[in-house]
Amino acid sequence: MPDHDVVACGRRVHPLIRSRLEDSQAALAFEKYAGRFKLPKWPAALRAGRQRRLVASCQPDAVVIWNRLRDSVDTLAAAGAERTIYWERGASWFVGDSREKRRFLAEVPAIICNSHAARRMLELRWGYQGQIRVVHNALRPSLLPAEMVQPRRLPETRQITLGLVARLQPIKGVTLAIHALALLRAQGWDASLRIAGDGPEAQRLQEEVQRVGMGEHVIFEGLLADMSAFYQRIDLLVHPALREPFGQIAVEAGAYGIPAVVAAVDGLVEVIEEGVTGLCVKPTLPLSDYRELGGGENDLPPYVYDPVADAIDTPRVVDPGELARAIAICLDDVDRYQAMSAQAIAAVAHRFVFDDHVHDALASIDAFVHLGRLDPGARP
Repeated sequence: MPDHDVVACGRRVHPLIRSRLEDSQAALAFEKYAGRFKLPKWPAALRAGRQRRLVASCQPDAVVIWNRLRDSVDTLAAAGAERTIYWERGASWFVGDSREKRRFLAEVPAIICNSHAARRMLELRWGYQGQIRVVHNALRPSLLPAEMVQPRRLPETRQITLGLVARLQPIKGVTLAIHALALLRAQGWDASLRIAGDGPEAQRLQEEVQRVGMGEHVIFEGLLADMSAFYQRIDLLVHPALREPFGQIAVEAGAYGIPAVVAAVDGLVEVIEEGVTGLCVKPTLPLSDYRELGGGENDLPPYVYDPVADAIDTPRVVDPGELARAIAICLDDVDRYQAMSAQAIAAVAHRFVFDDHVHDALASIDAFVHLGRLDPGARP
């Protein structure tokens, strides 16, 4: 079993992550701190020197820079490009085309991506020409259902419960699900929406719910410790995000037999198999329409990946009418729904296996360190 050292950017480590680090007995250090003293940004040599000392003390065979294009040039210099791999999980979508990002991507020789969309974002937006290996995310065993899951059947009452799991911020498109719910109810569906998550848009979204008259049919559940109970309460996952490098929440819902209707953007189409485990809805509305639908403007990406055109494009949003139509297609045929549920369970069991994920990632890192190239035999 290899030894691991973890170097964090700052001292704020989520309690769940900290507990896992403690269980793994990995050494934890902080690149911006020398003891209790936070090193200033200037002169830059202070933090760069701290990184060199940390690398020297760890003597690593491989250094993995985790999803951080910004401020990684010094880390690459300290570690040495010959043993450094960058792991891309969405940072290449962020605002800001800086000289430092371009320099880092010109010098780092190998990248692991969590989706084909992430790979194409690096190649098309940033012009990356080095080695890239796609290793899809998978569910940790702790996130899997405690008991074997059977394919779901729709309730005989036809009272349908939609579910949305996301941090409540503009990029997740939560307001689009609220408007789709209003349209479904206007069409005669006895539908409600449960939202798990919290964030800066909570108040705006609650006001939008009241504005469209859905106050009795939308339940904000906040942050939940027990997601398994949440999945027992819903029939269909709705995820109309404006940007999503992979779509881990759709995998998690699938483990519980919950089909999903998602935006056909970025990596979501790699998780949801169209017509098999759910439906993917192409975003067609401009961002000006998003504002009219109650969507916020903070932290929206400048670009997204269009998987149909295989091109970088400006962000668009899913039309709530098209979203409602896709939801209805999934729910108006009980046999189709049950088949989708069964296929969602099978996809998690065969396509998103955690042991395979770990094996592929470690094999790629090992091959790069010893052969100078990412493992060509790992699963695509």
